[in-house]
Amino acid sequence: MQLLAFDTSTMGSASVSLCSEHELLCEYTWLAGNNNHSIDLFASIQRIIAERQLSLQQLDAIAVAIGPGSFNGLRVALSTAKGLAFALGKPLVGISTLELIAARQAHWQGIVCALLQAGPSQFYAACYRFIPRASSDGLLAYRTQQLGDYQVLTAPALAGYLRTHAQEWAATSSVEEGSGASNELNELNELKELHGAHESKTSVLPFLLCGEISAASRQTLMQLLPQSLFLNAAQSARHASTLAQLAVQRLLDGLEDDPVSLEPLYLRRPSITSSTRKQPLLAGFAERAGDHDKTEREQGALRH
Repeated sequence: MQLLAFDTSTMGSASVSLCSEHELLCEYTWLAGNNNHSIDLFASIQRIIAERQLSLQQLDAIAVAIGPGSFNGLRVALSTAKGLAFALGKPLVGISTLELIAARQAHWQGIVCALLQAGPSQFYAACYRFIPRASSDGLLAYRTQQLGDYQVLTAPALAGYLRTHAQEWAATSSVEEGSGASNELNELNELKELHGAHESKTSVLPFLLCGEISAASRQTLMQLLPQSLFLNAAQSARHASTLAQLAVQRLLDGLEDDPVSLEPLYLRRPSITSSTRKQPLLAGFAERAGDHDKTEREQGALRH
C-alpha cells in the first residue's frame, strides 16, 4: 500500500508524506508561517511523487488532517484530498488534527491531552489513551481511544475539565497493577515529589499535554496544572507519517470516508464579518431571511 498523507491544518506547521503499511518512503515537514498553503502543498506533493518516481495513479489511498485549525489551511487540505480521491478513484481517510498530535505520544502510558491554540485565550482540546497491541508477527501498534468530546476552553476551564475527569478516566484505564505502566506511574510520582509537587500517593498518571500552543499559554497551563507534564513545540511537531499510520489502521479496519460528505472539523464559528459597505443593500434581505441568515460556512462550522 502506498498512501499519500498531508496536513495543513494550522499556520504553524505543515507536512506531507508518502508511506507504505510499515515504512516511511518520503516526508517533508516545514514551518508554514504566513506562507500560502496551496502553493506549498502542491509543490511538496509533486516533489515527493517525482523523487519516488511514481505517478499519482500508483497511489493506493489518500489521508488528510481535517482539523480543528486554520479555516484557510483546512479548506486547502480538504479540497486537495477530495480532488485527488475523486480523480484517482482512491479511498480517502480524514483524521482529526488533535488525534494526530496525540498519536505522536502513543508510547505514553497515561492520558494525552492534545491542544491547539484557538485564539489568544482559548484552546481546542481532546484527550486520548493509546492501547498497545502486538500483531502476529510481533510488531507493536497502538489503538486510539478518545476520552470525552472535543472541547474549546480557556486555560482555567481546561484545567478544571482535566481535574474533573481524571479519576473517571483512570478508573477505566487498561493499565493493571504490576505492569510496566504502573512502574512508570510510581517513578513519575517520585519525580514529581522531587520537584516539589505535593500530590497524593493515590494520584493517577499525570496528564501529558502537547500541541501547537504559544509559550505564554504553555506557561499559564503549567501554573494551573503543576502535576501534569508538558512537551515543547519541537516535541509536539506534527508529522504526516503519523497521520499515514493512523489512516492505514483505519483502512485495515475497513473504514474510509466519503469524499462527498467529509468536512473540516470546525469547533467554533469562523471569524467572518459582514462588509459595512454592503449592509444597506443587505438590510432588506436580512429582514426577510429571518433565522436563515447564517452563511453556508457558518452552518458547516456549527454542525461540529
